[in-house]
Amino acid sequence: MVEKSRTDNAQLIVMFIFVALIVVVNIVVIFGLFKGRQTRTKLINGLITMYKDQNVDKYYDKSLLENYNVRYNLFILVVLFTGIIATVVPFVLR
Repeated sequence: MVEKSRTDNAQLIVMFIFVALIVVVNIVVIFGLFKGRQTRTKLINGLITMYKDQNVDKYYDKSLLENYNVRYNLFILVVLFTGIIATVVPFVLR
């Protein structure tokens, strides 16, 4: 498709539409990951508060919170770089 877009304007328009779709999908996924991280943080903070109220908070390893944040950041990076590569490659090949 990229090769045909050099001579055919319709193919070029289709290529731009697919690139726009990639950008929109990546934005939606990243937004969803941010919201999921916020929701998880609220739920876990509530759980920790409940543990403290019941005097069982010593059984919850708080380092898990940082591990969860690292995991979400890695997911976001994977989505971001995949989207960047998927957006740039058609223009490089053109």
